[in-house]
Amino acid sequence: MKLTGPNTYFELDILDYEYNDAKHFLDRNWLHVSLKTRFQNQESTTTAPLLSTWEVEMLIKWMRSIANQCKSLTKLTFTEPCLGFSAVTTEQPTRILNIKLDCEATPDWSDGGPFVLPVSPCPEELEMAIHDLENQLQQFPVRE
Repeated sequence: MKLTGPNTYFELDILDYEYNDAKHFLDRNWLHVSLKTRFQNQESTTTAPLLSTWEVEMLIKWMRSIANQCKSLTKLTFTEPCLGFSAVTTEQPTRILNIKLDCEATPDWSDGGPFVLPVSPCPEELEMAIHDLENQLQQFPVRE
């Protein structure tokens, strides 16, 4: 999934399940993800278990609501507080989303603490990101 802005870039890729043989439902559904970020020509790549399968489902639904300009779901947080999404505005063509990166997700070049990466995807880019994330989730579905 890729989202961009004038001087920003964000990419999220699911790499694998964190645990292959976990006995507990929650552990079986943690995903190891890769985050690639760019802000004003500074780039960073991070890999960590940041999302669960059902949180990826939530992210897809949230992005769909943003694509449909729904104003009721402006913020999305997860179990791991390292990653978060918020909509500054959902109206086209000035749609602005903020991606909060903290702890393991903090870019190498950041001076610590949470970093907010603004992106402004056009409608086509947002649809492509949703479609890509749906395809990734098909490869790593919720495991019962």
